Amino acid sequence: MYLKKLELKNYRNYIHVNLNFDKNTILILGNNGNGKTNLLESIYYLSTGRSHRTYGQDEIINWESDYSKVKALIGSEKEDEPDCFIEIELHKGNNIKIKVDKIIRRKKSDFISILPSVIFSPDDLKIVKSGPMERRNFLDSILEKIDPSYYRQRLQYQKILTQRSSLIKSLNTRTGAVCNSTLDVWDDNLVKYGVDIIKKRYDLLTEFAADFKNCISSFFKGVKVNINYIFSWDRGYGSDGLADYENKKNPVMESFGPDDIMTIFHRELKESFKKDLLYKTTTIGPHRDDFMILLDSRNIRYFGSQGQQRIASISLRLCELDILKKKIKKDPVLLLDDVFSELDIERKKILVKAVSDKFQTFVTTTNISYLDKLDLEFGSKFLIKDNRIAVSDL
Repeated sequence: MYLKKLELKNYRNYIHVNLNFDKNTILILGNNGNGKTNLLESIYYLSTGRSHRTYGQDEIINWESDYSKVKALIGSEKEDEPDCFIEIELHKGNNIKIKVDKIIRRKKSDFISILPSVIFSPDDLKIVKSGPMERRNFLDSILEKIDPSYYRQRLQYQKILTQRSSLIKSLNTRTGAVCNSTLDVWDDNLVKYGVDIIKKRYDLLTEFAADFKNCISSFFKGVKVNINYIFSWDRGYGSDGLADYENKKNPVMESFGPDDIMTIFHRELKESFKKDLLYKTTTIGPHRDDFMILLDSRNIRYFGSQGQQRIASISLRLCELDILKKKIKKDPVLLLDDVFSELDIERKKILVKAVSDKFQTFVTTTNISYLDKLDLEFGSKFLIKDNRIAVSDL
């Protein structure tokens, strides 16, 4: 799939733009603050039904307007597959109107992944450097793209988690049998919905682990790379940045099935009861899982250089790209938001080689001086200036 036409109205700094694209690599040139990222964000929204920069839909709407509109014509590589027209109208207060091929739709799930996409952004460094939530969100965002039921599973789990944690807060003053009995019910439901989330995350990480190792090794020769899923009940192992997580108390996960995870989850939840009472929250479950990247047996989050962390985040996105293509059976659109500026020339070339001629690719940059060295052939070229986008002959 590829994006043929894009029209934006009152989208962030754009009052109205109407653009046509070809299947090849598209260059978006402009100074910082002119809206390059906003343009890529609108394409990502078409793909996922959300922004990669904010959780608030109202922020997308131009501040002088009370609505925003995104229209797109999606083309297919297959001759017998017709083009698809998507129209999304956003109103303040989180209201949304959706049309797919001029037919009104009720849910975001009716249009997301028609145009699968992967965005590479300088903010991806947070996946490696920041806390566990960023890494969980990375896995969850992929799973939501390839599994339509996953978002609803997470939502149901979060509702149960909130109820259990609220009950835990009350148990320091009300510890009667009724409350304990109620806690057992929430424990059972937490495990029931949490097991599937854990298994899907773990299976996803396991599936792209080999590709991730190969990808980093292509950037850094001779480095030993590992990537490990960390269950909430194993948090603390490897927290000093060393590889002692390899010697964790539970056996290798690949020998487990969902029933085994359920047994361990339920056991650890019960054993953590006193700690939960102390902290007045639920300390065990997929909401506290993580994964760890090791370079030469050291946790990259603590001991990796900025360059190594940047390459690790890019490698994770490359793995996402391959997973989506494999699972969805479509070529994702690739969005490179000022990524080349973060790399030296040799690593720029490695990244170009990894994605070149495989996907429709949007590249934003403030500087074109290095592009001639990268063997990138651009189809459409656009210049962004003063909140306007124009075709460029650069």
